[in-house]
Amino acid sequence: MQSHTLPNPILPNNKRGVTVLSQAQSYLEQNPYQNIEKDVIDIAKQLLMDEMEVVRDDMAHGELSLDAYSAVWEKCSPQILYLENQSKDIRATKATKKGRIVASKIKLNESRVHMTVEAKRAARWKRKLNILLGRYQTRAQVSTKQLHDLREKIEQAQLQLSAFQFLEKQEQAVAQRRINQLIDDVKEQNERERSLQLEFAKFKEQLQQIQ
Repeated sequence: MQSHTLPNPILPNNKRGVTVLSQAQSYLEQNPYQNIEKDVIDIAKQLLMDEMEVVRDDMAHGELSLDAYSAVWEKCSPQILYLENQSKDIRATKATKKGRIVASKIKLNESRVHMTVEAKRAARWKRKLNILLGRYQTRAQVSTKQLHDLREKIEQAQLQLSAFQFLEKQEQAVAQRRINQLIDDVKEQNERERSLQLEFAKFKEQLQQIQ
């Protein structure tokens, strides 16, 4: 990364970018890199490929999947520490206590920077999504309210239906008794009317005799 920064600088747009670029240039001035010929790089690549083949043959496994590689990396990464003062990686077991503390601080700072970058990126995406989905969110809220109102109306209608069904059962239970009572009342009224008519006829006859 340091080697790539100097010949291909990215124009910084903030103070932090200027600082990072300045640090990279300063590091390269103090620790210059040698330009490696392409033939040498090709030989190195071939050596690495040969070594990979030997490792695969000795361990008797094929190509590693991304998940398997990630699992191995997650397992091995904590065992390696980067010593900034020596500019190299070593096993954590071989590092001094001070070296482990310094390396841990570096990792902590890197994690903080990474979290800050990801948080800003997430915030930007959130703003974009809010703009893109704002209308849909409004429609979703309106639809949710309508569904809530409909659910309340359905529950109210079901409650009223249940009450009417209960009253219907009660009415059916007492309907025959009420009908019988009405029949008895009608019979009683007919008997009373007949009796009154007889008394009226009797009184009318007596009145005629007196006259």
